[in-house]
Amino acid sequence: MATPPLLSVLLVNYNTAALTRSCVASLRAQRVSRPDGSAGEIEILVVDNASRLAERQALAGLDAGVLYNDTNPGYGAALNQAAARAGGEFLLFSNPDTWYFPGALQTLLEGFHTLPRCGAVGPRRWWDLDREFLLPPSDPVTLLGYLQEAAAQVWPRWRRHWERRWLRRALRYWRVRQPLAQSMLSGACILTRREVLAACGGFDERFHLYYEDADWCRRLRHGGYRLYYVPEAEVAHLYNQSARQQAEEAQRTFAASAARYFCKHYGKRLWRITSTVMNNLRTRVRSQDGTRDYVALGTLADPPRLSLPDAAQGACLLRLSPLPSCTPAIARFLPAPLVSLPAPVWAQLGEGGFYAQLLSLPDLRLLGQWCWRKQNRTEQ
Repeated sequence: MATPPLLSVLLVNYNTAALTRSCVASLRAQRVSRPDGSAGEIEILVVDNASRLAERQALAGLDAGVLYNDTNPGYGAALNQAAARAGGEFLLFSNPDTWYFPGALQTLLEGFHTLPRCGAVGPRRWWDLDREFLLPPSDPVTLLGYLQEAAAQVWPRWRRHWERRWLRRALRYWRVRQPLAQSMLSGACILTRREVLAACGGFDERFHLYYEDADWCRRLRHGGYRLYYVPEAEVAHLYNQSARQQAEEAQRTFAASAARYFCKHYGKRLWRITSTVMNNLRTRVRSQDGTRDYVALGTLADPPRLSLPDAAQGACLLRLSPLPSCTPAIARFLPAPLVSLPAPVWAQLGEGGFYAQLLSLPDLRLLGQWCWRKQNRTEQ
């Protein structure tokens, strides 16, 4: 009788065949072993959620099992579908826009074996293949946190406190080298064990896209399991590539999933009250100029070069975000404040407004901040 695979990797493809192929190639370069040192097999299953015909054809010859759906049941439903077919003792839920650096899977497995009451682990996530920009920690999704974030956009004094608190936590997350317990892991890459999935259930299929990972992580914690960030395992996450194809629809889906999540865990009445408060806060935010403290660089088709005062020197941190608060943000540690965005990173940015801040280290003194709107050359 054939030995079942040690690990099953589950991917969902939706019009991202090139990224899926790249992800599978990085996975096939991985090697995993069991606790006794014997080699383990990696099974890869891809679920195509009714992609365009050309995208489906581009999956031909993929070194993975491929399941084709005639309709799009949603991200979580597709992962559940793949999990039901998978044979591995461990399951890795992964976005297709990920790329696994050498040793990532074995490091995650070793972390799972050694960490107490472990229910799931996640890796250090880079935003680019050159490992220059780090993605932020996944914040726990709570009603209080949701309101605090909104309030920070309105009241400057609270905003400064909230941003500073978030940045301190993010710095710890970015700098840590040992596994760190978390309240939430990014659904872009989560490794768990089959027995955990059996105890806590799969993804709630009422979430078509977004918040299914927050809901699942919450259920694991309530089931007595712990979630861990394992920074020695490294993955590039080329973030939100599928959703960028239909940005307006993605925004509507995000809002609908948020409402479903908060109604499920806090009740409809409390969510209605919160929504009213949030709408009032958003009205106040729209009436304010969130860019007034930034150096406006206009509309750009090429990466900006950010000018700095002559006195700026020493190690610093560059934050980049679509939000004026720069919270959350991706971040790059620099030995000196020579600031420009690498061409691959610039190409990865979607169109729209962006905000950048440069902070000195370790005192987090603001050295400069800039904003711009990215626009493709063909649309200028």
